[in-house]
Order: sequence, then structure tokens, then C-alpha cells
Amino acid sequence: MTLPNMNLSQARTGSIDSGGYVVKVVNTNIDTQYNRLQLLVDIAEGDKRGYYSDLDGKYGFWGLTANLSLEPENAWKFANAIDAFRASNEGFVWNDDGENDERSLIGMCCGVITQKKHYIGNDGRKKSKLQVYRIIPAEDIRSGNYEVPDDLYANGLSAAPASPAAGVVDTTAGPVEGFGPLNDDDIPFA
Repeated sequence: MTLPNMNLSQARTGSIDSGGYVVKVVNTNIDTQYNRLQLLVDIAEGDKRGYYSDLDGKYGFWGLTANLSLEPENAWKFANAIDAFRASNEGFVWNDDGENDERSLIGMCCGVITQKKHYIGNDGRKKSKLQVYRIIPAEDIRSGNYEVPDDLYANGLSAAPASPAAGVVDTTAGPVEGFGPLNDDDIPFA
């Protein structure tokens, strides 16, 4: 029997590692619950270009969002992101001391440094996702002028591998309650 063509080359989504990417803003949203501006971004250059649009088309969710806090104490972070947009897009205009339309960021490019976050999901399973760590000028990504942060471990996870001796009972120190010598008759399939 011959298997049908399953278009496997199109089924592979690949993966995205922590690193630096030149991205383009494809949509914006003001999240009033967390008082932040959400920028849905997609990779704009390189072999992973369009990765998140493809992911959305295949699986129905957007995988990478840059969140800019609207809280006054975080205004400096917002200002740094706007400066990165200015440096990355000739003619980009943003009124620093007035109101702006967040949709003016749609179509604009910038650089992002991403970080992998490991966490325990609501289903109790270990998961990981890529998140935007910092927004920088696109030219810094192109020239390699950035550092990728270490992975972030949340919900009690750690980067240290589990000890190979975890769960091993040391019986050399003497008898342990519940453990004792075995008779050959107690061993199944002996």
C-alpha cells in the first residue's frame, strides 16, 4: 500500500528559540484589565519571517505579544520602546507629550530580544513560551548588538536538573521503616 501525500513539509512549524528578531507590528490592543498596550508582532526578516502569522493561520492563536505598561512608573520603558520605533522607521512620528493613536504603530518595525519562560500550566504540566524581553532598534538586531537573557523559571521551577538520587532510599544507615529483607518467595517471576 502507498501512503497518501500528507504535505509534511507544510505541517512542520519549526520552533523559535530565544534570541533577537526584527519584527513588525501587525495589530494593537489596549488591555484595560492590566493597563497596558499590547503589540502583536511577527518576525519581519530572516528564515523565520511570518512565523506567527503562519502559526495563527494553522492553530488560531497569536504567539508573540509585546506588552507596554501604561502605568506612570513604567513610562521610561514605554519611552525606550518608542525611541526604538523612531530609530527603526524613518519618518515615524509620536507625540511624546500628547495623545497618540496606538494604531499608528501597525506596520512599524523594531527589534525585540526574546526570553524563554518555563512555567506550570493550569493543567499541571510543565510548559514554556517565548516572550518579549526588550524592544530595541532593529539595527541592533541586524548588527548583533544585544544579549539574550537566561531562561526564566516561574512557579517553583528551576534551571537545575533533578538530582539523579532523588527518591532513592539509603538503606546503608540502618533499617528504614516499611523496608526489610525480601524472601525469594516474595519476588514475582523469580
